[in-house]
Amino acid sequence: MPAPTPQRRGRAAAACPVCGARGLLPLPAPGLRGMVSDGRMIGLPTARWHCRRCGCAGLSPRVARRLPRRLFGAGYELNRQAPTPYEVARQEGLARRIAALWPDAAAPASVLDIGCGNGTLLRALGALWPAARLAGVEPAPQAAAAARRGGLAVQATARPGQRAALVVSVNVIEHTADPLGFLRLLRRCVAPGGHALLLCPDGSLPWVELLVLDHRFSFLPRALGWLAGRAGWRVCRAEPQPGGTQALLLRAGPVRRAALPPGAHGATARRRYMARWARLGHALLARAPEGRLLGFGLGETAQLLRAYAGPLWRRLDGLTADPAACSGQGGIILGKPLVAVEEAGALLMLVAPAAQAGLAPRLLARSAAPVLRWDDLVAR
Repeated sequence: MPAPTPQRRGRAAAACPVCGARGLLPLPAPGLRGMVSDGRMIGLPTARWHCRRCGCAGLSPRVARRLPRRLFGAGYELNRQAPTPYEVARQEGLARRIAALWPDAAAPASVLDIGCGNGTLLRALGALWPAARLAGVEPAPQAAAAARRGGLAVQATARPGQRAALVVSVNVIEHTADPLGFLRLLRRCVAPGGHALLLCPDGSLPWVELLVLDHRFSFLPRALGWLAGRAGWRVCRAEPQPGGTQALLLRAGPVRRAALPPGAHGATARRRYMARWARLGHALLARAPEGRLLGFGLGETAQLLRAYAGPLWRRLDGLTADPAACSGQGGIILGKPLVAVEEAGALLMLVAPAAQAGLAPRLLARSAAPVLRWDDLVAR
């Protein structure tokens, strides 16, 4: 795989680290500070390029080189606690989808989850396949400790010779500096005759994965399948999944050196998406009425607006959410006071654009305050 070429000031990388093509297009960066996957902001812009050949988007090498070396170390916040009921339900649904993709009638004898977090998915798979031996790999020490407290065998790295009939990796490859090397690692971890199941964001349409700073790559399905072939995999199934993700069921095969098949790539859509996020804070500030403005939502979308819509975020007087989501929370969330929804003069939706149309009537029924949507500005 061609090595990433250092990025000069104001220019994109000279060659795509995925396919080796040159002439990459720079994408607008939505701010001077970026958000990483556990919600923290760090002082690096989310500057990306777009490859017109394979359709991948990647993090600028200049920014990638400056990412903290131990980004997934002791300070990493995601999955460091026991799972919430919502997370358990979500991972149980994912486990059922994985079981439906498993090609054999009999359960796999062993399952290895690469990037297992706090082990919630592994435990859900164990409930479906009680006889399977479960093991996990998780580099973030706090998340690995949470998995071990749940009774799972979890290591920081895969042990030499460690193999399983089914190797699962969910939302990991996009974080890796060397995706081809990661696919080769998965191949070494699969027992003879076994399979790997790779799930990651689908880059066919631009969405919030482009805003997460430690998502080094965004893959189109055809490019990811082609890269898997270069790593010695045969793609048995490739399917879109709920929530903007894709799944590849892989089985070991010969290394393929075939040319990347041609296809259209959405450079214009990606540029427009990133530019709209760069303008979103000022656009929402112009819509905000006078008086007490609360943001409704405490999850990833709220974190993204805090990172990339600074003028709007500074205008918010507090945050609110459904009573169930607020239970057990402290008085300050994301640097803002947690306030009852009835105290709002106006409510700004801090939820994913796709959910805003369905949620707005519920909020209007609970409060007389006007509800501000922005799904007309950013669709995903």
